[in-house]
Amino acid sequence: MTDSSLFLFIIWEKSRYKTEEILNDLKKKYVIRSVYNIKWSQENFLKNLQRFYGKSLPDAQKKANVCGTGAFLAVVISDPNPKFNVIKHDFKEDYVNSNVNQSKKKYRKWIGEDYTVHCSISINETNHNLTLLFGKNTSDFVKDLPLKWNGNIINFESDLQGIDGWNNMDELFYIMNGTVRYVILRNFEHMPEKFDYHDVDLLVDDEKLAFIVNKDFSLEKDNARAIRFKVGENEIIFNPNYLGDNYYDERWEKDILFRRAMHKNGFYMPEKRDYFFSLLYHVLFHERWKNKKEISQKYKNILSELADNLDLENFSEKKLNDINFLKKFMNKKMKEASYRHTDSFQYKLRHSNYSRLMKKAVYIGKTEGLMVLVEAVITKILKIKQ
Repeated sequence: MTDSSLFLFIIWEKSRYKTEEILNDLKKKYVIRSVYNIKWSQENFLKNLQRFYGKSLPDAQKKANVCGTGAFLAVVISDPNPKFNVIKHDFKEDYVNSNVNQSKKKYRKWIGEDYTVHCSISINETNHNLTLLFGKNTSDFVKDLPLKWNGNIINFESDLQGIDGWNNMDELFYIMNGTVRYVILRNFEHMPEKFDYHDVDLLVDDEKLAFIVNKDFSLEKDNARAIRFKVGENEIIFNPNYLGDNYYDERWEKDILFRRAMHKNGFYMPEKRDYFFSLLYHVLFHERWKNKKEISQKYKNILSELADNLDLENFSEKKLNDINFLKKFMNKKMKEASYRHTDSFQYKLRHSNYSRLMKKAVYIGKTEGLMVLVEAVITKILKIKQ
C-alpha cells in the first residue's frame, strides 16, 4: 500500500462511546493499520488544538467543550480505492478523498454534533497530522506501520511536536517540511549553520506556519508577518509572505511553491530559475529596493552565479549594473510567463476582494449547489454583523 492511501481518524474523548461502531464500520471499508490512545497534557491541551487546526479553529475552548480534553483515539487506516476530487479553498487546491470525507460526516451524524470526529481527508493533511502528532512524516511513519491492525491499542502520551520549543534548525525544518508548503526565498546559502536569525523571508501557502513554529502564537495578539520564536538559545524571526497576498503575482507564487526544490541541508527553496527571477524582481520592484540605483554586491554575486548556471540568453554579469536593462529584461520574462506586476491596474482589478468573492461564489454554486451557496452567504453576513 502506498503513502497516498493512508488517512487518519481521531475519535475525541466525548465521542469514544461510539468507538466500537466506528471501528466496525471502518473495517468494512478500509484496512485499519494501527490504533493509538493519545493523551495530551491538560496544561497544553488548548495549545495543541490550536496548533493542530491553525486559524481554521477560531475558538479552541469551544472545540474542547464539544470534544473533551481527555485521551482520544487515533485510527490510522489505508483506503485501497481512494476517490480523489480537487477542492479549492481560498487560494489553494487540494486533492480530497471523498470516501473518508463521507465516513467522517457519517460518524459525526451518529454522534449528533459537528467536529466530534476528525479525519485527514487529503495526502497533505495526513502528512501534517502524523508529523505533528508523532514527530514522523508519512514516509517515515509508514516504515514501522503494520499492514493490518492486530487489535491492540498503543498508548501514546505526548503533546504536539514543538510544544517545548525547538532544539535546532534541523528539527524545526523536519516538522515544517511535513506540515507546511513553503520556500525560504533568499539568503539561505549557508543555512542552517549561518544566517540572519532576524530576517528569514519565506513564501508560505497558509498562516498555520505561525501556529506550528510558535507554540504561543495567537492571531489576536501576534503578527503573522513577523513570527518570533526560539531555536535553542537564538531568537528567530520569520517574515512570511502568504499565497495570495500579492508579494508576487498569485500565479507565480503558486508556481514557485509547486516547483520548489529541497536544499541539501533539509529545507525547501525555489528551484534555480524561480530563485533567479524572484530575487531579481525583489531587488528591482519591491518597496525597499525599487528606487535604488544599483543592486547590492551580495545579490549581484548570487544573481551572476545563478545566471551562469541557467545559461540565460542575452544576459551577462555586466548587465547587473544596468538597472534599466534589468527592468526591461524582467518585464519581458514576466510577459512570457503570463505574470503581472501586482501594482498594475489589471492585476488589482482581477485580484480585488470583490473579484475573489465572486469567483468563490461561482465555484461553490457549481460544485456544491445553490443551497450551499446561500448558506455560505448567510454565514458570511452573520459574521460581518457580529
